[in-house]
Amino acid sequence: MKKISMLMLLTVILFSLNVKSQNSNMAIIQGVITAKTMPTDISLYNVVNGDVVLNSKVSVAKDGSFGFCFKPEYSGFYRIGERNSPARIYITPGKQTSVTINDLEFTVMNTSDKENLKLAEWNSIIMKLKGANMLRGNFTFKEIFPILPDLESQKDAFIAKTNTGNKTFDHLVKGMAQSEFEEELYHFLSMPRSAHPKFEEQPPMYKKYSSGPHFASTEILKYDFGQMALNGYVQYLSSVKYNEGIKYSTEGSDKLCIENVVNDTLKGWFFLNNRLIRSKAYDVVYRDNVEKYKPYILSDDQKTKLHDFELTIRKFGDNEPAIDFNGKTVDGKKIALSDFKGKVVVVDVWATWCGPCKGEIPSLQKLEEEMKGKDVVFMSYSIDDMKDHDKWIKFVADEKLGGVQIMGDAAWKSGICLDYKINAIPRFMVFNKLGQIVSIDAPRPSTPALKELVEKLLK
Repeated sequence: MKKISMLMLLTVILFSLNVKSQNSNMAIIQGVITAKTMPTDISLYNVVNGDVVLNSKVSVAKDGSFGFCFKPEYSGFYRIGERNSPARIYITPGKQTSVTINDLEFTVMNTSDKENLKLAEWNSIIMKLKGANMLRGNFTFKEIFPILPDLESQKDAFIAKTNTGNKTFDHLVKGMAQSEFEEELYHFLSMPRSAHPKFEEQPPMYKKYSSGPHFASTEILKYDFGQMALNGYVQYLSSVKYNEGIKYSTEGSDKLCIENVVNDTLKGWFFLNNRLIRSKAYDVVYRDNVEKYKPYILSDDQKTKLHDFELTIRKFGDNEPAIDFNGKTVDGKKIALSDFKGKVVVVDVWATWCGPCKGEIPSLQKLEEEMKGKDVVFMSYSIDDMKDHDKWIKFVADEKLGGVQIMGDAAWKSGICLDYKINAIPRFMVFNKLGQIVSIDAPRPSTPALKELVEKLLK
């Protein structure tokens, strides 16, 4: 082990000097795994909105050594390995750290790395409870409840003595320690075990920590267990009500969240993860739920997650509501699909460089003329590159194109292409008067089928 440590230290010094000369913002993590079962690779995770997102994955050498060199996206907590891994670390741009990981423990080799030494200290405390939640030994409440008062005292002492000189870190780790202790308490009650406590057998600290509103800020989202802590808290409140003889429905649990989770953004994450993205279909029930919980879907990240999820459950038919899109006219006016609700809308997705697209224009113009005066709008959406904007304007004028002519601002990455999964043009789509999808791959105007479809919708 000593040889490995010396080799690792030499590698870190040489590698660090080389990286520092290139980019002072790069962070370096050098590690050694000493577990009996050696993994072939190991992952580094960012903490994003109270959960983990893969940053990178590297191979583990035969001697257990590994390393990460990366430019941190933020200063704060990262995690090496899966949830069962003990290695939660603190990284800032330019920071270098060296760790040894062994099963449920990790050791920080840099004696000057006060932040990560503190995290290793906390891990040795919380792992006594977290390990039980991994079903290590399948401990029941009979073994765990008696040690909780001592663990609580250790937790309080840890928080009181945290003073690394880094005020940002100290604030972050104190909140993390308190929140993780509570989260693991709730988690313990929800794990399958051979024996479960009656409600009255729970230690007083359960009532102490669960009483009163929680989560006044979004700080919990800076921790890798943040979403679990939020869910665990609301779930525990439901169990309290159940013990009082109140069997809470979904609406009841929603009320508990609304009344006890102070921060509205956190309420949004609870509803998003527990009420919306578990849906199996883009049906009426789902759409009603979206309207119900929309007031709590506040952040851009929440809106993006909901939008991306919806794309996975949509069938793009069966009169589903359309996904709105917009573009700009030749004179810069923004026009959206939703502007024409009450009319049948035929959309042509095309580009000036597309030969088959231009080949459909005469038939489209003929169809427009035949349906003049009826409740139908013909919209042509160009996905030309922005550098060809003037070329598009000239083409519209030269060819005397009618209908509604608009252009997106991101070519193939325009919302219309991403949302409707358009990867080839021309593409024709039809929407009914209610703003619902009829077809996102409609017949071309050069065939009689498109006219027949539109006339049917106009009846």
